[in-house]
Amino acid sequence: MNAGRRHLPWNARFGWAAVWLCLIFAFVFYATPMVWLLLAAFRDEPMLFSSGPFSLGSIEMFRTTWHNLTTYNDFQIGRWALNSAIYTIGGVCLSLIAVLPAGFVLATYDFPFRKPILVLTLVAMITPNTVVALPIFLQMQAFGLNNSYLGMIIATAFFPFGVYLAYIYYATSLPGGLIDSALIDGASRFQVFTRVALPLSKPLIALVAFFSFLANWSNYFLAFVLLTKDELYSLPIGLAVLVSSSGALGNDVASDIPINKPEAIVAALLVIAPVLLLFLISQKYVRSGTLSGAEKG
Repeated sequence: MNAGRRHLPWNARFGWAAVWLCLIFAFVFYATPMVWLLLAAFRDEPMLFSSGPFSLGSIEMFRTTWHNLTTYNDFQIGRWALNSAIYTIGGVCLSLIAVLPAGFVLATYDFPFRKPILVLTLVAMITPNTVVALPIFLQMQAFGLNNSYLGMIIATAFFPFGVYLAYIYYATSLPGGLIDSALIDGASRFQVFTRVALPLSKPLIALVAFFSFLANWSNYFLAFVLLTKDELYSLPIGLAVLVSSSGALGNDVASDIPINKPEAIVAALLVIAPVLLLFLISQKYVRSGTLSGAEKG
């Protein structure tokens, strides 16, 4: 292979060089902020400004920062993290329950108003969250579900992107022969979904769950609209209120709260960490398994 590459024409070599340069640039561009963020968590505030961007701090500095962050208001940050977990996991489960059968029906059956529903799904998918926040708020208010766990879970389960993703997956990857065979054998449409389509949907489930988790965990605006009680705040809302009220971002707020820039950095890592962990767990399910051999089975 190396000998073959040595004999590549100059334009092919230029192409390989361009690809590697783009990869190196992308790695440096995206990895540098994350490396700085991780290292900055181990430094105190004076060291953030007096030392180099990639200088090392100490475990003791991190312990002090963590203590200041976690002891605020009797470890209220733990309550916010638990709220975020409840909202996110509940929203993901409810999204999967709604998204998978909806995408399956849209992909495999022809019924009246099917195309308008697909168009509305696309419109809802590209609509900014700030636009749909007000209608969702009014709906939750009409049912008396604002400032409640159930209301937040139902609101975060609105995931039109997942419906379209499931539609594309079933339309392109689910063999039609499997559906026809199941129907000939006397299976109902519900049984076709639960016994044929669903067992073959592990990559789809992982993908929808990941994107739904990402959207729900980092959802700031919807939680900001629906939640007004401190004890119901999600982690992004609670940390944003804490950091802004403490003056950690240099907004000239007089406060005796021991929350400064190192605490804000650790707070950012707390929001990012679950998403990175979920990606590491789910990527093998997203990347593995196709339905290419399903017909043969």
